[in-house]
Formats: sequence, C-alpha cells, structure tokens
Amino acid sequence: MGMRASVDLDPELESELRNVVSLTKEKPATVIRQALRAGLPVVANRFQAPRPEGYFSDDYGPDEGRLALESAMGKIQQRSER
Repeated sequence: MGMRASVDLDPELESELRNVVSLTKEKPATVIRQALRAGLPVVANRFQAPRPEGYFSDDYGPDEGRLALESAMGKIQQRSER
C-alpha cells in the first residue's frame, strides 16, 4: 500500500467533509482521496513561477492579416442601425 498519513481537520472542514460524505454515501477516506486528487494540481500550480513577459510571443507573433483588418475597420465610419 502507499503512504499512510494522518490529517488534522479544523471543525469547519470536518463539517464540510461530513456533508459531502452524507451526500455521496462514500467513505470519508474515499472523499478525502478524491479531494486530494482534484485539488493537488491547483496547489502545485500556485507555487510555479509565473512565465516571463513575452513567453508565447514566438508562437503568437504579429498576425499581419489581423493587423491589416483592424486598421481597415478603424477607418470605416460606423453608425447605429436606429
């Protein structure tokens, strides 16, 4: 079997766990495992360094067609249809 661990739950979290166990009719250990599986990626991402400015610039460089369209559309006078 894997690592065994004890977890201290504050009263609020313990109450939430009881509610979820009641709703799902699963064992508390099963609910805790599912919560860990769902939440660990979120926790890991919080501690990753942010990507530097311009990280995706090589992949999403200037699009000449889009820039030309934006320029052309900026020259057209627009009115409401009323």
